[in-house]
Amino acid sequence: MAIDLNGATAGAVLSISVIDDYVQELARIGALPASVVITRNIGGQDFDITVKPIPKFEMAHPPGAAPYTRLVLTGTIEIRPAGDPNATPTVLPLDAKAIVALVPLPGDPVSVVGLQYQGADGTPALPVTAADLDAFFASDAIRSVLENIQIDLVSQLVVGLDKTLFPDANTAADWTVTPPLLMPAVAGTEDSFGVFVAPPGLGADPAVPDSFMAPLTGFCVAYSRSFLDMMLAIGAQAKEGTTVDGAKILKPLTLKMGDDSMRVDGKGVRKVRILPDVDFTFKGPMFPLLVRGTTVITSDASKVVVDVDDSDEIFYSLAKWILTIGAGVLLLSGFGIGAALGIALWATAVQFAWSADVEIGNAPNTIRDNLASSLGAQLTKLAEGLDKDTAVGQLLIDATPDHLEIQSGNMILFAQILVKPLNARLRSAEYSKKLRRFAIFELEDGRRFRAQELARLMASGKITVPGFHPVRGDYVRANQDDKEANNLLRQFKSNLTGETVLRNVRR
Repeated sequence: MAIDLNGATAGAVLSISVIDDYVQELARIGALPASVVITRNIGGQDFDITVKPIPKFEMAHPPGAAPYTRLVLTGTIEIRPAGDPNATPTVLPLDAKAIVALVPLPGDPVSVVGLQYQGADGTPALPVTAADLDAFFASDAIRSVLENIQIDLVSQLVVGLDKTLFPDANTAADWTVTPPLLMPAVAGTEDSFGVFVAPPGLGADPAVPDSFMAPLTGFCVAYSRSFLDMMLAIGAQAKEGTTVDGAKILKPLTLKMGDDSMRVDGKGVRKVRILPDVDFTFKGPMFPLLVRGTTVITSDASKVVVDVDDSDEIFYSLAKWILTIGAGVLLLSGFGIGAALGIALWATAVQFAWSADVEIGNAPNTIRDNLASSLGAQLTKLAEGLDKDTAVGQLLIDATPDHLEIQSGNMILFAQILVKPLNARLRSAEYSKKLRRFAIFELEDGRRFRAQELARLMASGKITVPGFHPVRGDYVRANQDDKEANNLLRQFKSNLTGETVLRNVRR
């Protein structure tokens, strides 16, 4: 999969399936009409035509043409003589499609996306006509729903990036913000759309607009390789000559993005009492990882090669310890991104459950990083625009940070978006010896959750796991009357988790 953000600094991407789930939830709670009655004269007789639509939002892929989004209406059509609701109806299948485009809404910058009806897509199956679709989408019941859908994808990114790149400016820069860009799925991804941003005067359109949306997530924030290289260079220069865990970092120090990792190349010296100083070099890849369900990033530096002068071989294990415990976390604890993007807006505009409620000191090489916080902040803005509390029902969006990937040198942070209530059985659980508890749960559809996040989502009613219940929003416990589930420890204790896991703060 080729990813090239081109001149864009960053972007946010939402899966088309999230919009589909949202539309279906609007229909389920009654915010969209369950039926529409059309009166029509057929062969000189008036008939009441009751249309009962089932909506589905999707991306169409016409051969040899650009993709577009549409609302597919299936369901049933009931035809009765006018004024006779008790008559036995003639029932026909509904088959109609409407072009519903993702369009930018007015704002400064233009970062909010809405839905706009743009006419029938082809000819509907009779007795429904294109004119009927026009009237349906022009009605107050439908028009008001579409007008109230506001998808905020990048407002927090624009503000945060502006403060990073132009910290001394008195006013915000006029950032380039793309209209919503349709991103067709390729192997291993889902249809999606994104909004991308670039500093003033630069184009923000990605060079390859294929989707990079991971399945079973729904939302992601991407940072470009060029932007990350710039931030890493700033961080590396700032760290030269400083001391970390008793080791002095010497010049020159190089930090840059690799295709699938961050690359570090440097040298250092550690003073040892009485004995000669230990000189060492360190070079290789560091793999940042997002701790599931949090805005915490950890770093795997196990493949960084440490070379100690021959005369200092006796201190190899000491230097290796310095690198793994010290240099391995330098980047994410103020060495580069964490320092260069120290943006209070991102750090504070994050849902409490994702940030302040975990014990970072529970695991080595972890830091509450501002790039991860930007993901949480944007998720909060997204939910604010989509949450609906109406007279007919409530629709609440929930989300949980999922994982991080580096693709072609670009960093992408993914989150799961949950719109419809999910009911799924437990497939497996993974045990943490350090925490002495189950830390990761996997459901039958392949979704994985930090234990505390699954408990939170179950307590909110967003997820139901048969045989299990949440306890104080902190952990998941088997129902006492479910014999199979009560064997959880016996079934899965041998499944030791390979993920970094954190304990919740005890209150």
